[in-house]
Amino acid sequence: MLRMMVVALLACNLLLIGVHVASAPPDPAIPVASPAPLPAGVPQLQLLDEIEPGALPASDPRQCYSAGPFETLPTLIRAREALGPAAEDVRERESQALVELGYWVSLPPVESFAAAGEAMQELARAGLEDMAVVTDENTGEYRVSLGYFLEEANARGRRDAVRELGFEAETRLQRETQVRWWLDYAYPDTAMAERAASALPTGQQRAIPCADSVGP
Repeated sequence: MLRMMVVALLACNLLLIGVHVASAPPDPAIPVASPAPLPAGVPQLQLLDEIEPGALPASDPRQCYSAGPFETLPTLIRAREALGPAAEDVRERESQALVELGYWVSLPPVESFAAAGEAMQELARAGLEDMAVVTDENTGEYRVSLGYFLEEANARGRRDAVRELGFEAETRLQRETQVRWWLDYAYPDTAMAERAASALPTGQQRAIPCADSVGP
């Protein structure tokens, strides 16, 4: 009997708690903090769906290229003609290239033409040929030139042969600054560019980023 009374009291308590919870007023809404304003000039994220049609910049359909270097003006002109009438924004530009001309073998410089002539006569008496007295373009001094060679090994052979005869021959690498020409241009599509590339020397056409107008 006592157990039934305890169970009944627990049931009554649970019923009273349920009635109290159901009749209690709702909790007030929890306030949400407003985001801090962004500093001026800071870009805001924008969903792609929020962008109005036509607001995105149109992509450039052109393909832009550079061709060169061309060592002479006639080759530049032929390359320009090979591009054809479909090429757009064609521009020419120049650059400087340091070109190795070869190896010069000579005697050390002397101050007068007469001294150089005497040295050349001594070389001739020793059995050497193919010599000339020249003026050094860098210093204005006179030298006995013993020849120009494209291959360094050939130049060293000539120098060593003269040294064996007792003369102080030396070898100097000759360089010269020369102009090189380039063409920058664009095509409406890749197929036209590929046809133009077939008319140019292999490897001379290279893709470059397109600017508002093609050029240096």
